[in-house]
Amino acid sequence: MELLAIVAHPDDADIFCGGTLAKHADRGDTVTIAHMTKGEYGGFETTEESVAATRAGEARRSGEYLGATDVTFLGFPDGRIEYSLENRLELVDTIREHTPDLILTHYRDDLHPDHRVTARLVTDAYYMASLPLVETDHDPCDPDNVYFFGKPTSSFDPSVAIDITGYEDQKAAAIAAHESQVSFLEEHGGIDGEFDNLVDGVAAEDTTLGKQTGVASAEGYVPLHEQAEEYLG
Repeated sequence: MELLAIVAHPDDADIFCGGTLAKHADRGDTVTIAHMTKGEYGGFETTEESVAATRAGEARRSGEYLGATDVTFLGFPDGRIEYSLENRLELVDTIREHTPDLILTHYRDDLHPDHRVTARLVTDAYYMASLPLVETDHDPCDPDNVYFFGKPTSSFDPSVAIDITGYEDQKAAAIAAHESQVSFLEEHGGIDGEFDNLVDGVAAEDTTLGKQTGVASAEGYVPLHEQAEEYLG
């Protein structure tokens, strides 16, 4: 099985689906993490280029903790991802390049604009990836399903909980590998105040969902097609 996680920024995959990715990699599945941006807005007192270089390096190291086969960057600008036909076709080609069975990405209801646009682009690109008359550099493919992850909100109510018991330490190490971003979020007040203790906070959320579903730790998803739930687990 091949999994493709398409995320807006370095650290998104680790926070939202790191346990699931590690679990599938441990099974021998192919796991690819594609970052829309390098997260160049996520830093203080430095240039965007410097932040991007640091965060890309951290993302590659975190991918090693999760057992990812490939960690790639799609070159979209942080904080400025736009919905357009051109960008949608780029995502179509990304999906076709990796020929995944399953795609993991952001849920449409999210405070961060990059997350919202990524969710829409990936959903529409998934629909178009199998159409033979949609021309891109790679041949059409037909992934089985898209699974959306997100922060607990009034509208994000996961119907699929993936047991990640035994993969908590890998996930924590992968998140901690984003050293510059962990520091940035802990220092950055306001809307990111919830990340005062990022690693422990994410672990607590996973434990809460786990208790609700009868396991020690879990990550939650909303599948695009309910009938294909059994593929992820």
